[in-house]
Parts: sequence; C-alpha cells; structure tokens
Amino acid sequence: MDDRDDHLEDAHPEATTRPLPGRTPEGTLATALLAYAAVNGLSGLLVALFPTAFWNTIGGAADLYDRAYDSTRFAGAALLALAVGALLVLRKPAGQQTLVTVFALEATLVTLAIFTNLVGDDTPTDLWFEIVMLLGAGGVAGYLWWARIKARGILRGSA
Repeated sequence: MDDRDDHLEDAHPEATTRPLPGRTPEGTLATALLAYAAVNGLSGLLVALFPTAFWNTIGGAADLYDRAYDSTRFAGAALLALAVGALLVLRKPAGQQTLVTVFALEATLVTLAIFTNLVGDDTPTDLWFEIVMLLGAGGVAGYLWWARIKARGILRGSA
C-alpha cells in the first residue's frame, strides 16, 4: 500500500480487521449446511417424485430398467428429510454437533457407495452421471467435515 492509500486505513479500520462472512466458523457452517441441503434436497426431490426421469432420462439408464427405479422413492424421501434437517440446524446450530456429524457421515457413506459403483459395479447409468454424483457428494462431505471441525465451539453451544 502506498502513501496515497494511508487515509483509507485510518477512515475504516474495521475494514482491515473484520473477516469475510464465509470465512468465520458460522459462515463456513452455514455455507456447508446450505450446500448439503441443496444437494440432498434436489436429489431427493427428483428421486422421490420422478425416479424414472432421474435415473433413466438424466442418468442414462437403459430402458430395460425403466420402472425398476420407482422403488427408490423411499430413498428420495429420506434425502428430503435430511435436507430439511440441515435447514433447521442452520437456523439454530448451537448444541447440534451430533446432527451435523450424522449429516457428514451420511454424505461420506453416499460418496463411498457411489465410488464403489463407479469402480466395482457395472451400473446401468452413464459414466458422466456417476462422476458428477461422486464429485457432488464427495465435495459436500469434505466441506461438511471441515465446517464441523471449524465450528465445533458453536455446535457444542459454547461459543
């Protein structure tokens, strides 16, 4: 910073010391919970209401499996419930460490399941679809674990 900018620091000292909203523990947790709710909510909505469209049309599953994925509606409903839970925790995160741990664990297990499908199973869906699902679930899982660690004081109710 040169001499011409010295007056800016004197006029607004809080501008140099205040962290960006997303970089605080609260902001990191809020962003991670919103991402978790968005991924689970969108996936859950599509699987619960339009399973054939989700798996066959978007995912590229063969017509042989046209109606088989209708039985996955229960999983879509569970994903929707988890998304609503994340939004409720977002409203009042104090004391919700266990629930955020469950969210992170769910995202991690989903990532592992998708990875297993990708490398070990001959799934009927397109490769790009599996990769997008893996990256989405894995990204949310990692970010949620990081947010949980960063905001542990808030989640315990001690911050």
